[in-house]
Amino acid sequence: MGMERMNRERAAILTVSYGCAAGEMKERTLDRIEADIRAAYPAYPVCHAWTSQTFCQKIWEREGIRVPGVKEAMEELLTKGIRKVAVQPTHVLDGVENRRMIEDIQAFSQDFSQLMIGGPLLASWRDIEKAARVIGEEFRLPKEEALVLTGHGTISSRDAVYREVNEMFGRLGYENVFLGTMEGRPGLEEALECVRKRKPRRIYLTPFMITAGSHAVRTMAGEQKTSWKSRLEEAGFAVTYIQKGLGEYEGIRGIFVEHLRGSMKRMDENIR
Repeated sequence: MGMERMNRERAAILTVSYGCAAGEMKERTLDRIEADIRAAYPAYPVCHAWTSQTFCQKIWEREGIRVPGVKEAMEELLTKGIRKVAVQPTHVLDGVENRRMIEDIQAFSQDFSQLMIGGPLLASWRDIEKAARVIGEEFRLPKEEALVLTGHGTISSRDAVYREVNEMFGRLGYENVFLGTMEGRPGLEEALECVRKRKPRRIYLTPFMITAGSHAVRTMAGEQKTSWKSRLEEAGFAVTYIQKGLGEYEGIRGIFVEHLRGSMKRMDENIR
């Protein structure tokens, strides 16, 4: 009964992502996250916004598709008569982009009767454990091989989450899985030190990002000597790069849906 009432009171779901200019990667990640959310809540309108204006502009220029920013999306919801919104970010952690999104959403607190904001992918220790299990079970590498995950990294204090993920892999028994970041700590050097100790016969290199666009691919697997793949090969390892964003894993998408479910439940309870 509560959910029916909420639907009558014009509620909507808004997903917020950094964005992705690579069409195929967008389809395999962001579009699939949104599809899972639509499947979980078919009675509610689901719309999306991107925090990267650069990506919004690129999609518009290349494909003629207009992706709104957060403020623009919220204004559009207002004009459609929506007064209750459950916002679900697809960010990995509560870093700079997520904080900026929260500020933009909260600026509309007087315009909407209810605004619920779900947590990013790694919002709790339980989330970290779930995400680590998804990755570990997806690859299940033999002991003589290793998996190196490349995260984006952040300048904020939330960078510590990446270290917690690394620790979780070890706790769960995935001792040949290592995570490094492009713009924070742990970085490539820390990851390289870990794999040197194990001396694997082969390393699989893959993103620990929701999407992995051209910039990330160049940093991870480009031909330049500074790329992660080149550095690992220079250290004497055979490296296979796997282009797969976190949004492609069903279990990862399930964490976002679970966070949204919590928001929808709180919204429903507030209506009663």
